[in-house]
Amino acid sequence: MSRSNAAHRTVRDIDMIALAREYGTPLYVLSESSIEANYEHYRAALAAVYDDYLICYAVKANTTFAIIKLLSERGAGADVASEYELQIALDAGIPPAKIRANGNCKSDKYLTACIQLGIVINADPEAELAVIDELARELGAEAKVNLRLAGFPLASITAPAITTSSAWSKFGIPIRRAQAVFQQVVAREHLVPHGLMVHLGSQITDITAYQRVCETLISLAREANALGFAVHELNLGGGCGISYLNRDEWTAVKRAIADPQTVTTWANKPLGYNCAGDWESEELFCPFTPDRFIQQLFTERLSGGKSFKEHLEELGSPRVVIEPGRSIVGNAQVTVVQVGHVGTTPEGHNVVHVNAGVQLHSQNLIVPEQLHHVEIAGSTSESSERFETFIAGNLCFTGDLLYQIKYPLQGRPKRGDYLIIYDTGAYADFFAATTNSFPRPAKVLVTKSGETRLVVQREDVHGVFQRDLDWRAHSAARFGYQRPVEQ
Repeated sequence: MSRSNAAHRTVRDIDMIALAREYGTPLYVLSESSIEANYEHYRAALAAVYDDYLICYAVKANTTFAIIKLLSERGAGADVASEYELQIALDAGIPPAKIRANGNCKSDKYLTACIQLGIVINADPEAELAVIDELARELGAEAKVNLRLAGFPLASITAPAITTSSAWSKFGIPIRRAQAVFQQVVAREHLVPHGLMVHLGSQITDITAYQRVCETLISLAREANALGFAVHELNLGGGCGISYLNRDEWTAVKRAIADPQTVTTWANKPLGYNCAGDWESEELFCPFTPDRFIQQLFTERLSGGKSFKEHLEELGSPRVVIEPGRSIVGNAQVTVVQVGHVGTTPEGHNVVHVNAGVQLHSQNLIVPEQLHHVEIAGSTSESSERFETFIAGNLCFTGDLLYQIKYPLQGRPKRGDYLIIYDTGAYADFFAATTNSFPRPAKVLVTKSGETRLVVQREDVHGVFQRDLDWRAHSAARFGYQRPVEQ
């Protein structure tokens, strides 16, 4: 999202301090224009190179109804990973034909709904095929299945925790089992072969990884067709990366982390590097945008001398499905937090304490070396001395660190200041919980017309404890079954 050097930082011309004072902090602020533009980059690029395609927004990236509804109106489908994500996608008006069902441990309820609605199921793992077949038999129906594949020879393409297609993955059917599984599906009465699917992982910044996987998928599709498993669709999943920092900034950060003489990381840990000194985590600079990614993927020559598009045409032009999440919403949100204290660790390193725990900034739970651009929302002088600091949350454990890598703020913040953390649209509230009984934040949408609209309200004490039946009974008289007013 756009940045400003005004006395009060603005996002899409909206004063962030005024917004924080109106809705409280922590606060998520979304940009409708950014979401729509990111989707349009994918759509236009695909339309220019291939006729039969489907873009399914990965609902897990930011499960906000306003986002899903906006993308539905633009023609997007949905990648869902539970019956609950399925419900919100349907409520947003996404037709079942545009929904793809994912998940490595789908419930019978979830699978049954997909079968009844005719939703394509990305089967995962192999054992799920028998479950789907039996449920379809009981329903007197057929189930369309893609086979989600894994076990590709891909090393260190992103952080280990978010790699989902390599040899060490909890997801997918091993590609070495592919032929046997093709035959198994064809032999099952209630399964309808539909296609092949792979999801490399999240924050993939090396396009050659996609190209290698596409070559394997083309080869497997030919084998599948020969065995009677008709491939109508190749689903490439999502994972296209975004840039959190520019190239020079990210290069400098990695260099600083690798230097044992420079205390850049919390407790001086070699975050992101393995014991051999090789980087094996996320890259926070991505050399391509969604439109460039699509153009290169479809038109560059693969190892056999033909492009991916030419191989697809030889297969009869099956539908190509992509399931982007982070690259649709990642740069479309900022998080506004308030500074409580500025101090030092016992070792003398600067720490800024803010009123948002790491459960509201979830990428740092998944990938500790995650780093976002951050700035003070109030006025600072361009000549202010850089203030290198760690940023800690307000939860009762030391691992509650929003920034485990020192970040150079433009000036030293003080209690009551607001910080803007950029590019938090993907997975920021993925693990959002009422830890320490803090409420979950509000979300405000900046519309294309420049208006602000509250789309997710901040929880109050009633929302935090509403699942506790004894508390509800105890507080009923005090609150008269009405939500209390927070002071």
